[in-house]
Amino acid sequence: RHLGVDARAYAEELMRRSEFALRGGASCIGALAHAEREATSYGASTATLVRVGGGEIFAASLGDSGFMVLRRGFDDPAAKFSIVARSSEQLHRWNFPYQLSRLPQTLEETVPEGAPRDSAESADSYQVVARRGDLVLLFTDGFSDNVYDREALNVLSRLSVAARDRGGNDEATWSHPAEIDPAVIAAELVDLALKKSRDRSTECPFADRALQSGNGRLGGKEDDITVVAAWVHLC
Repeated sequence: RHLGVDARAYAEELMRRSEFALRGGASCIGALAHAEREATSYGASTATLVRVGGGEIFAASLGDSGFMVLRRGFDDPAAKFSIVARSSEQLHRWNFPYQLSRLPQTLEETVPEGAPRDSAESADSYQVVARRGDLVLLFTDGFSDNVYDREALNVLSRLSVAARDRGGNDEATWSHPAEIDPAVIAAELVDLALKKSRDRSTECPFADRALQSGNGRLGGKEDDITVVAAWVHLC
């Protein structure tokens, strides 16, 4: 920030301009490219966009932010959620994700010649056939670095059981997973990630990857943590 760069402002502008383009009918990568071209803020950011339409889920993901689509069978109210689609991290090397950037000239001049420069077109594109009641999670690396997928699924199982208990024994009142408030889902997942990020002895994906890269370390990784949860409703 002391160099005139507010990474938060850049990330927020990217999302605001992407939303505008998506509402205008752009593809996810097209929307991200529009945001990259039109941005006036300085900073650097990973990005993930998701759009639902025509019975499908479309996504674009750049860097180590990401998304996942989760589903459970409606014919079996006791069924657990499973992950049916998930983005893959894009890394130049360990702890060096792809990202969009716009730098003031003073910083631009310090970038080594030949250093990787990513663009919206570098993002991975995804397309998934949607079902009513699919759960979409979007998250920053502050979440995915600290929480294993299996831990996220355990949180959803716990919330599902609680929803069932509130609904009593009438299967019709609780078998639809959208009974769980998505804001509650997001808050529970953020709380778990925050707790693990501050634990210096926990096992987590970031520590696993650090060990694999020869930068062995234990414990979570403190970072900005964002999770967005949304149910898919098909007309």
